[in-house]
Amino acid sequence: MINASMRHADYRNLKETSWRRPLTADEQSRLRQWLADHPDCRQSWQEEQALSRLLHRLPSAAVSTNFTARVLQAAQRLPAKPAWRSRLTIFPWFPAGWIPRVALGLAMLSCGFFSFREYQSIHRAQLARQLAGVSRLAAVPSMTWLKDFDTINKLSQVKVADDDLLSALQ
Repeated sequence: MINASMRHADYRNLKETSWRRPLTADEQSRLRQWLADHPDCRQSWQEEQALSRLLHRLPSAAVSTNFTARVLQAAQRLPAKPAWRSRLTIFPWFPAGWIPRVALGLAMLSCGFFSFREYQSIHRAQLARQLAGVSRLAAVPSMTWLKDFDTINKLSQVKVADDDLLSALQ
């Protein structure tokens, strides 16, 4: 499929070359090979050649003496486009004038504002879910064990060896 389209492009290039100048021997041999492989194109090629011969016989059109002056006048009559407008030519769908630009700017700002608000609400909901999960994990134990805190605290301060008893035994 690619080879066929490449050959079609080669045929088209040969046809366009024949419009400008006579084909070389190599180009004629490629053309003969193409026409042998595609006999349905032979009629089209002959019509193209006949038309090219007729066009080459026509005399060249004479250019008027004031051609350059007329072109320069036409160029000076055209209003100059501002530099910022020439950068917008890549967006042919973008209308001229300030009202569509303001409308588009407001639409973009609105979309940005609502997107930011949605992001904030999603972020807050995620933070609330995380906080709820942490609060379930860190449940505070009951306060009943605090009534015996002094006793439990003194247990850790008990001496293993009683110094008074040891001194009496000696």
